[in-house]
Order: sequence, then C-alpha cells, then structure tokens
Amino acid sequence: MIFVIDSRYMEEKILEIEKHIWNSVASEERIGVLDGLSGYILFYNYLVKIYKNEEYNDKLHFVIQKVNDLISEKEPSFSFCSGLAGYGWALLKIKNNDIEIDDDYYAEIDSVLINALFDEVKNNNFDYLHGAVGIAMYFIERYNVKKDKNIEAVLIRFLDEIVCKIDEGLEFLFDGSNKILNEKHIYFGLAHGLSGFLNFLIHLKNNLEETKIDIKAHLIKIIAYMDSFKEYDSVSKQFYPSQIRIHDGLPSSARLGWCQGDLGIANAFYNAGLFLNDENIQNQSLEMIENTTLISVEESRVNDFALCHGSSGLIAQYYLTSQKSKRDFSKIINVWSENLVKQTKNFSEFKSFFIDKYMVESNVLNGAAGLGLLLLTLDSKIETEWLEAINLY
Repeated sequence: MIFVIDSRYMEEKILEIEKHIWNSVASEERIGVLDGLSGYILFYNYLVKIYKNEEYNDKLHFVIQKVNDLISEKEPSFSFCSGLAGYGWALLKIKNNDIEIDDDYYAEIDSVLINALFDEVKNNNFDYLHGAVGIAMYFIERYNVKKDKNIEAVLIRFLDEIVCKIDEGLEFLFDGSNKILNEKHIYFGLAHGLSGFLNFLIHLKNNLEETKIDIKAHLIKIIAYMDSFKEYDSVSKQFYPSQIRIHDGLPSSARLGWCQGDLGIANAFYNAGLFLNDENIQNQSLEMIENTTLISVEESRVNDFALCHGSSGLIAQYYLTSQKSKRDFSKIINVWSENLVKQTKNFSEFKSFFIDKYMVESNVLNGAAGLGLLLLTLDSKIETEWLEAINLY
C-alpha cells in the first residue's frame, strides 16, 4: 500500500506549502519553470482546478503578470530551468480558460527561442536544464497546442541536428559544457546527461510521428556507450557513474537521486525498451530499479527533501515506475516518504542542500512547489503529467 495521508490532513499541508510559496513571490526574480516563478504558475493552476478557489486564481494571474513585468524590465535567460523557454512551456501546459493569450505573444517567444535553440546547437550545449534540449521542450508543447508547420519544421531540423551529432560521436554531443580540454565530461544523469537525452529523444520522436527520421539506432548507440562504463561501485552501490571525464574515461561516483544515479538511468532505459519493443532492456531496467531499493537512506547520500537530489525525486520516480510497469514499489515509497516527513519537519520546513549548506527554497526543482505537486499526485488529486517538467515520462 502506497504512503497514504488523510485527505483533510493533506489539504492542510498543501495550504501551508501554498502560504510558503506565496510569501516568496515578492523576492523571486527567476522566471523559469524549474527554479523560478513559472513553476509557481504550474502549482497555482493545479490548485485552481482542484479547490475552485478564486484566491488561487488571482494569485495565478499575479504571478503571470510579474513574469511579464520582469521580462519587460530585463532580457531573460532563454533556458527551460531558469528562463523564457520554461515560462512559455508552463503557459502552454496549463491550458487555463481564464487566461487569454494571443497567438502573437507566442509568436514573439518563438522568434527569440528559435535563435537561442540553434545558437546552443552550434555551441554543442544540449543540456536539459540550461541548453538546447530544454529550449526544445517549449517547441514540442507549442506544436502540441498548435499543429503549425513552421514549428514542426523547427523540431524536425533540431532532431536532424541531434542524430547527426550522435553519428559523429557522443563525446562531441556535450563538449560545449567545459572549455578546458582535459576537464570536459559526459554526464550520465537525467538533469544534464545521456539518460536525460534518451528520455527527451523519445519524447520528441513521439510528438513528431510523421517524420521519417529513425532514432532507434541512435538510442541503441547511447545505451551501448553508457554500458561500456557500467561497473558496480561498492561505495554508491550503483552501476553507472555520475559522469566520466572524456580524455581518460575517469568516472565519478553517483549519488541516488533524480539528477544522477541508477534510478533515473533505469527510467530512461525502460522507456527506450518500450520504444524499441525490447523486453530484455525493459527487464534489465526494472532489475536495476529493484537494486536501488536495497540502498539505505544512510548509504544514499540524500541530504534533503527536494525533487532534484532528495527524497521527493526518488518517490516520484518509484511512483511513476509502479504505474508504468505495474510492479509494486510501495514499500520503498513508504521508506522515502517517512524520510521526507522527517526532513521537512512534517511538511513545514523546506530546506534544500547546496554544496555545503541548507537554503530555504520554494521552486519546483529544489523547493516547496515541487513537494506540493508530488503530494497532490500521491493523494490522486492530479496526474503525473507535470513530471514532464523534470524529463520523466
């Protein structure tokens, strides 16, 4: 039985989380969907749908207006995590009938982000959070909402660039991440690396069903490359590194999380197995997920509650896997849910760990908004669609 909270108690905790988020709106100037105000837009839109409360609708409009004001005052970042791509994606995603946005508004965003997208391609920056892949998330959602041939052409061109890069060699795919030759790395995790690239590539192809570009060989090539570095690490108790240094193949040990580690990698492999109709890949992925359930809280290096590298991210992945695979992960979900309650002092404190200290955060990736969305999901108030924001399908 999956971690259950009484609905009245849950609503009380959601209200506490909402107050914390609202109190942070005035000081928050990042606009992206993962570390900024656009994540609040997602959260408040769900609250409006669930609770039919006019106050939440007013707050939703206020946050959207604040983002508009910030964009008018200063050119924003273009990234999905922190900037314009995340904001545009969130607006398209919420599909709120009370919010009227003219198509010309999106056309302006299109023109800015098309240039940004292919600038990042030239720089070999295919990062999900801060590079081309994240920007492309906006265009996928734009195409879903409006089946425009011009948007389709952008996505097909981007997909063609990707497969050409993979054909050249995976070492070149991310070589814009560090300008120092001997410090160039390839990451393996969902946030910045190859497993996230697998998930995105499948997501893109699934939304471009009519294109003749075949990605199957490219998925297999990415998995084979990652498997060439597969080796059990007795410290992390996982099989894949967090990253490898390109010039000598030196691996770095992974923590258990969303951003890195075997759980996210297995999620991507499982999706690839489904796409390729390869039961062997699917079964190996599920075995790897089962292995992560043997890692104790103390061994995991999980230091906070958040989605990125904390308990919430683990719960979200086990929950999603249980839905897709029909396997029962309720026991491990309960373990991490109990840890989540302790870390947040019964959902009242929202401190995320950064390098060497804890900081109070309200955003989706590292803060209270992400926790709120997770709790609403566990309570069956919302579906898992919002997990697309963190590259989970």
